[in-house]
Amino acid sequence: MIEMPEARTIAGQMNETLTGKTFQHFAQGALRHKFLWLSKPAEEYDAFLAKKEVTGAKSYGRSIYLYVGEDHVQWFGELGGRIVYHPQGQGLPAKYHLRWDFTDGSVMTFNLQMWGFVDLLEKAQLPTHPYAEVGIPPLSERFTLEHFDQLLEEYPEKTKKGVKGFLVTSKHINGIGNGYLQDILFKARIHPTRKITELSTNERQSLYAAIQETMSQAIKLGGREDEHDLFDHPGGYTRLMSSQTAGKPCSNCGTPIIKINYLGGACYLCPACQV
Repeated sequence: MIEMPEARTIAGQMNETLTGKTFQHFAQGALRHKFLWLSKPAEEYDAFLAKKEVTGAKSYGRSIYLYVGEDHVQWFGELGGRIVYHPQGQGLPAKYHLRWDFTDGSVMTFNLQMWGFVDLLEKAQLPTHPYAEVGIPPLSERFTLEHFDQLLEEYPEKTKKGVKGFLVTSKHINGIGNGYLQDILFKARIHPTRKITELSTNERQSLYAAIQETMSQAIKLGGREDEHDLFDHPGGYTRLMSSQTAGKPCSNCGTPIIKINYLGGACYLCPACQV
């Protein structure tokens, strides 16, 4: 899944590469996916986008916003998959879910994995949309230690769900998914099932610092190595805790890294360091 470092990387590349280009055609590919949602039929996307100009792009947490003309935006949200730009003359993948053609002969394709949505809406609708720009992205000016501590206190399920549930819910902190969660909790030495009410002041501070450190490093490296940017290049961030490190010795203490299933997904952790 695309998380904040990947979203920021791709949005930045979109802004630099696509701004000023004019849409020619939009279409769904031969592939279909029941968990790919469009806010309008593909034909309406095509009719609206034709001859419209890309006017910029930005990210917010895990979302990517590609601006169309002065008043509209294509919102890529909760995406698992690859958005790839193909310059004129470059071959296209044999199959894809969505395709945007530009008048200069270049193309952008999207292949979905897992789930995601691509909404076409007015920019004025974003501030009132129930899922747009909610939560606070890590590294933003608002994401202070004091605000983080306040969010922990206000978490409605702090006595029921572990810290994993808090971190991956975008309405609280927008940008962290299950991919970076593993390294954040490892660096903070906190078990994913720990309840918020059990965390000491020092542990809260360690968790905040681990979020900032991990997200900063991943952004500098263009995202995770198992995700790709707009030009289909893999990121440079190698995860400390993942399916690739399960069973290997912990870098801190040498205890084998284990996998557990919690809140609908896999968690990788050191059973000695993370308590």
